[in-house]
Amino acid sequence: MDFQGKLRFADEEKERGMAVIESMVEGVVVIDSDQKILLINSVLSQAFDLKRNEIQGRLFWEVFRDPRLNEMIEKSLKSRLPAGLEHSILLSNSVFQIQVSPVFKGEEFLGVTAVFHDVTKLKELERLRSDFVANVSHELKTPLTSIIGSIETLKEGAAENPRDRARFLDVIDEHSKNLRHLIEDLLLLSKVESGRENLRREKLDAEKILKKVIGTLDLDLNSKKIKVNLDFPEKPFLILADAKSIEQVFLNLIGNAIKYNEPGGKITVRGFYEADSAKIEFEDTGIGIPESDIPRIFERFYRVDKSRSRESGGTGLGLAIVKHIIERHSGQIHVKSHPQQGSTFTITLPRH
Repeated sequence: MDFQGKLRFADEEKERGMAVIESMVEGVVVIDSDQKILLINSVLSQAFDLKRNEIQGRLFWEVFRDPRLNEMIEKSLKSRLPAGLEHSILLSNSVFQIQVSPVFKGEEFLGVTAVFHDVTKLKELERLRSDFVANVSHELKTPLTSIIGSIETLKEGAAENPRDRARFLDVIDEHSKNLRHLIEDLLLLSKVESGRENLRREKLDAEKILKKVIGTLDLDLNSKKIKVNLDFPEKPFLILADAKSIEQVFLNLIGNAIKYNEPGGKITVRGFYEADSAKIEFEDTGIGIPESDIPRIFERFYRVDKSRSRESGGTGLGLAIVKHIIERHSGQIHVKSHPQQGSTFTITLPRH
């Protein structure tokens, strides 16, 4: 191979190497033995909002300006040994697992390569799992403590007094039902989140299902003297959905509208079509939701009014279940609300 051929071969090898680095989902930076940045791939430059043409050839510690990261790279350059770190980088809102490896050509030390694995989502999932376990433990502990306390009191003699016996048995009954509701909601949420429950999508009359749900909630509506108005332009108002799942959505949304409504209040459910979508709004005249709480209301166990929710037997899982069911139907859910002015939940579902 002549000299020109060798140059072309070298250029082709360099281009292939760059193509491999550019195709990586991880961020990569190569630093020479003089502490200068030789190259950085687009993943890392975008994550750190850096312009590659402005940083190549610059000292790494001038570019990154993160003490822990720079200390690790410098240590690897001096020791010529690998180094690792899990770190929330100052120049980014992400958490990275960083691995620095020395690069040799024969006996000659050329520098180091640092690979950045973005583990932000993994860390967030770990946090959610930890919060979920803590929340479940708390939710189970509260009724169990009341049940155990009531049983112990009955054993100590309260069972001999008819009035005391009836009172503590009512406590046991109430908290046992709360436990059952919590376990049922946990099992349902697990099914929905995992996708184990097969959806049988078919054309359904939404208004017909709503009337059935309202019938099951008749006692709750009457006890608070709440009226429900259905406002649908067409009959039947068709949606493409799984009957059992969408009934659960309607049950949870109307149940919440009752729970957080004022006595003598009103619930309006209206449906309308937009292009290929069917929209259903659930509007109530209840206590509303503070703006700061709205982004979190679909989280598991999140409650806006904790005392009111527990008094009414809420598990804190209803809206999480609704959101997952709607998303499994390729739909969306949105909420608009103001404190003391009520809330409006809008679900969007396919028509066809």
